[in-house]
Amino acid sequence: MWNSLPDSTTLSSLLDKHAPIVNKLVNKLSRRQSPSNPWFTATLRAFRSTLRQAENIWKRTHSAADWSSFKSLRNQYHKLILSSKKEYYSSLVSSASNNPKRLWLTVSKLLHRKSSSPRPTTSPGTSLADSFASFFHWQNIQTPPFSHQPPCHIISALTVSSCHSP
Repeated sequence: MWNSLPDSTTLSSLLDKHAPIVNKLVNKLSRRQSPSNPWFTATLRAFRSTLRQAENIWKRTHSAADWSSFKSLRNQYHKLILSSKKEYYSSLVSSASNNPKRLWLTVSKLLHRKSSSPRPTTSPGTSLADSFASFFHWQNIQTPPFSHQPPCHIISALTVSSCHSP
Protein backbone atom coordinates (compact mmCIF):
# COMPACT_ATOMS: atom_id res chain seq x y z
CA MET A 1 0.00 0.00 0.00
CA TRP A 2 2.73 2.47 0.97
CA ASN A 3 4.67 1.55 -2.13
CA SER A 4 1.97 2.92 -4.42
CA LEU A 5 2.27 6.42 -2.93
CA PRO A 6 4.82 8.83 -4.33
CA ASP A 7 8.05 9.00 -2.37
CA SER A 8 7.05 6.05 -0.20
CA THR A 9 10.53 5.63 1.27
CA THR A 10 10.39 9.08 2.87
CA LEU A 11 6.93 8.46 4.27
CA SER A 12 7.93 5.02 5.49
CA SER A 13 11.07 6.34 7.19
CA LEU A 14 9.06 9.12 8.88
CA LEU A 15 6.53 6.60 10.17
CA ASP A 16 9.30 4.30 11.40
CA LYS A 17 10.91 7.22 13.20
CA HIS A 18 7.84 8.79 14.83
CA ALA A 19 5.50 5.81 15.15
CA PRO A 20 7.60 2.67 15.16
CA ILE A 21 6.00 -0.74 15.11
CA VAL A 22 6.07 -2.21 18.60
CA ASN A 23 5.55 -5.91 19.23
CA LYS A 24 4.02 -6.74 22.59
CA LEU A 25 3.38 -10.09 24.15
CA VAL A 26 -0.10 -10.28 25.64
CA ASN A 27 -0.49 -12.70 28.49
CA LYS A 28 -3.64 -14.64 29.18
CA LEU A 29 -6.09 -12.36 30.94
CA SER A 30 -6.12 -13.01 34.63
CA ARG A 31 -8.85 -12.32 37.14
CA ARG A 32 -8.64 -8.77 38.36
CA GLN A 33 -7.28 -8.40 41.86
CA SER A 34 -8.66 -5.59 43.97
CA PRO A 35 -6.11 -4.42 46.53
CA SER A 36 -8.32 -1.48 47.52
CA ASN A 37 -11.09 -3.83 48.69
CA PRO A 38 -9.45 -6.65 50.62
CA TRP A 39 -12.81 -7.58 52.14
CA PHE A 40 -14.16 -8.53 48.68
CA THR A 41 -13.88 -12.32 48.73
CA ALA A 42 -14.27 -15.01 46.09
CA THR A 43 -17.68 -15.83 47.59
CA LEU A 44 -18.82 -12.25 47.00
CA ARG A 45 -17.46 -12.35 43.46
CA ALA A 46 -19.42 -15.53 42.68
CA PHE A 47 -22.58 -14.15 44.28
CA ARG A 48 -22.23 -10.93 42.27
CA SER A 49 -22.06 -13.01 39.09
CA THR A 50 -25.29 -14.79 40.07
CA LEU A 51 -26.88 -11.42 40.86
CA ARG A 52 -25.90 -10.01 37.45
CA GLN A 53 -27.38 -13.06 35.72
CA ALA A 54 -30.67 -12.59 37.59
CA GLU A 55 -30.63 -8.89 36.69
CA ASN A 56 -30.12 -9.66 32.99
CA ILE A 57 -32.96 -12.19 33.06
CA TRP A 58 -35.29 -9.64 34.64
CA LYS A 59 -34.27 -6.98 32.06
CA ARG A 60 -35.16 -9.39 29.26
CA THR A 61 -38.48 -10.66 30.64
CA HIS A 62 -39.76 -7.82 32.86
CA SER A 63 -41.74 -10.41 34.78
CA ALA A 64 -42.74 -9.96 38.42
CA ALA A 65 -41.24 -13.31 39.40
CA ASP A 66 -37.84 -12.42 37.88
CA TRP A 67 -37.97 -9.01 39.55
CA SER A 68 -38.69 -10.63 42.90
CA SER A 69 -35.84 -13.10 42.41
CA PHE A 70 -33.42 -10.33 41.42
CA LYS A 71 -34.49 -8.11 44.33
CA SER A 72 -34.04 -10.93 46.81
CA LEU A 73 -30.56 -11.74 45.48
CA ARG A 74 -29.62 -8.05 45.50
CA ASN A 75 -30.61 -7.69 49.16
CA GLN A 76 -28.70 -10.86 50.10
CA TYR A 77 -25.66 -9.55 48.20
CA HIS A 78 -25.67 -6.26 50.11
CA LYS A 79 -26.01 -8.11 53.42
CA LEU A 80 -23.06 -10.29 52.45
CA ILE A 81 -20.99 -7.21 51.64
CA LEU A 82 -21.80 -5.65 55.01
CA SER A 83 -20.98 -8.81 56.91
CA SER A 84 -17.75 -9.29 54.94
CA LYS A 85 -16.66 -5.72 55.70
CA LYS A 86 -17.55 -6.12 59.36
CA GLU A 87 -15.62 -9.37 59.62
CA TYR A 88 -12.57 -7.97 57.84
CA TYR A 89 -12.35 -4.75 59.86
CA SER A 90 -13.06 -6.54 63.14
CA SER A 91 -10.21 -8.95 62.47
CA LEU A 92 -7.88 -6.04 61.67
CA VAL A 93 -8.69 -4.28 64.91
CA SER A 94 -8.60 -7.43 67.03
CA SER A 95 -5.21 -8.46 65.60
CA ALA A 96 -3.79 -5.11 66.73
CA SER A 97 -5.63 -4.89 70.05
CA ASN A 98 -2.73 -6.14 72.18
CA ASN A 99 -0.42 -3.36 70.94
CA PRO A 100 -1.82 0.18 71.47
CA LYS A 101 0.55 1.82 68.99
CA ARG A 102 -0.33 -0.66 66.25
CA LEU A 103 -4.02 -0.36 67.14
CA TRP A 104 -4.02 3.42 66.69
CA LEU A 105 -2.00 3.15 63.49
CA THR A 106 -4.60 0.70 62.19
CA VAL A 107 -7.49 2.96 63.21
CA SER A 108 -5.81 5.98 61.59
CA LYS A 109 -5.21 3.99 58.41
CA LEU A 110 -8.86 2.86 58.32
CA LEU A 111 -10.06 6.44 58.81
CA HIS A 112 -7.62 7.68 56.13
CA ARG A 113 -5.92 10.04 58.55
CA LYS A 114 -2.61 11.48 57.48
CA SER A 115 0.12 11.33 60.08
CA SER A 116 1.20 14.77 61.18
CA SER A 117 4.51 15.61 62.74
CA PRO A 118 4.19 16.65 66.40
CA ARG A 119 7.25 18.88 66.01
CA PRO A 120 6.95 22.45 64.71
CA THR A 121 8.44 23.16 61.34
CA THR A 122 10.50 26.18 60.35
CA SER A 123 11.64 27.58 57.07
CA PRO A 124 15.24 26.78 56.11
CA GLY A 125 16.54 30.32 56.79
CA THR A 126 15.16 30.73 60.31
CA SER A 127 15.70 28.84 63.51
CA LEU A 128 12.99 27.59 65.81
CA ALA A 129 14.09 30.03 68.53
CA ASP A 130 13.77 32.98 66.13
CA SER A 131 10.26 31.86 65.18
CA PHE A 132 9.24 31.72 68.86
CA ALA A 133 10.82 35.12 69.55
CA SER A 134 9.00 36.81 66.69
CA PHE A 135 5.71 35.18 67.68
CA PHE A 136 5.92 36.35 71.30
CA HIS A 137 7.20 39.79 70.28
CA TRP A 138 4.14 40.18 68.05
CA GLN A 139 1.90 39.07 70.93
CA ASN A 140 3.41 41.79 73.18
CA ILE A 141 2.76 44.43 70.55
CA GLN A 142 -0.88 43.42 70.20
CA THR A 143 -1.72 43.28 73.93
CA PRO A 144 -2.17 46.56 75.79
CA PRO A 145 0.38 47.35 78.49
CA PHE A 146 -0.50 46.28 82.02
CA SER A 147 -2.50 48.94 83.82
CA HIS A 148 -2.13 49.45 87.56
CA GLN A 149 -5.73 50.56 87.86
CA PRO A 150 -8.47 47.95 88.13
CA PRO A 151 -11.17 47.94 85.44
CA CYS A 152 -14.01 50.47 85.74
CA HIS A 153 -16.69 47.93 86.67
CA ILE A 154 -14.69 46.91 89.77
CA ILE A 155 -14.23 50.53 90.84
CA SER A 156 -17.91 51.34 90.36
CA ALA A 157 -18.91 48.32 92.43
CA LEU A 158 -16.67 49.44 95.30
CA THR A 159 -17.44 53.16 95.24
CA VAL A 160 -20.19 55.37 93.96
CA SER A 161 -17.81 57.60 92.03
CA SER A 162 -17.51 57.32 88.29
CA CYS A 163 -14.49 55.86 86.55
CA HIS A 164 -12.24 58.50 84.99
CA SER A 165 -8.75 58.09 83.69
CA PRO A 166 -6.12 60.20 85.55
